[in-house]
Amino acid sequence: MKQFIKFDIDLRKDNRLNNDARLAYAYLYDRMQSSIKRREFFDKKENTYYVIYTVEEMIKDLGVSRNTVINVYKKLAELGYVIKKKVFNGATRFFLPHFHDDNVDSKPAQVDSSNSNQTNSNHNTTKTAVTAGVNIHHQNKPVNISEFDLMQNVVDGLKAKAAFEPALINTLVKYSENAHCLYQYAQLIFKTKKSSLKRALKRDYSEAKKALHFETNCYMQDDLVKTMRNLIIQTKTNHKLHNKTAYIAKSLYKFFDAAVLDYHDRISFNKIEDFYIPINV
Repeated sequence: MKQFIKFDIDLRKDNRLNNDARLAYAYLYDRMQSSIKRREFFDKKENTYYVIYTVEEMIKDLGVSRNTVINVYKKLAELGYVIKKKVFNGATRFFLPHFHDDNVDSKPAQVDSSNSNQTNSNHNTTKTAVTAGVNIHHQNKPVNISEFDLMQNVVDGLKAKAAFEPALINTLVKYSENAHCLYQYAQLIFKTKKSSLKRALKRDYSEAKKALHFETNCYMQDDLVKTMRNLIIQTKTNHKLHNKTAYIAKSLYKFFDAAVLDYHDRISFNKIEDFYIPINV
């Protein structure tokens, strides 16, 4: 029995995509129709379903090289067609912000909990379509989520879990085209700050954790707002930059390294000011 996937004509209208990227997205979208019927492909933290489609699988399905598939996945992520989430000791998860289940108008998708031990290789292929919204099936109730809601969800997380100040969040939101872009900027901050902390601890900077902790270093976040704004504007206007993510990351490494040094200098200065020489009368 032959299996077919539906290729949405709107993909052809996006000139930023080549044929490999269009077909890869169609495969991902098609597999999502299977994911929404199986509870093991629901990410509780992100509150949505995801797809697992390994590089090896896509190489076989597209008939192209490994580098081509890697570049295709990278391009789809850059354009907001997919959001990639790496999992420790597991396969990368692909979230599709523009996914819409074709069957929701007739019958809600049922989650088959009996397949919880199956792997992604058992995804069924059905049909594919692209619309503007995100459709999530949670407890068999279809919920449409707009791009604004997705952005707000990321913002709430940055406030609650990352201790980002409003000025920093507003700057990131202002220069982010969508929720995926906002998430990427935040991830760059997290990852570079974490790497800087590891380097500082290896160099015996005892106060490195406090120096890179937003709640204990009030000076850092104000400077970070200006730094991120300048970096984003530079990457958006300088077309000679081929790897904009690497450019921002390299600059953030320097920023956080400098923040550690500045914090230690201020601590040392305060210790000197508080030092009193006893005078015997």
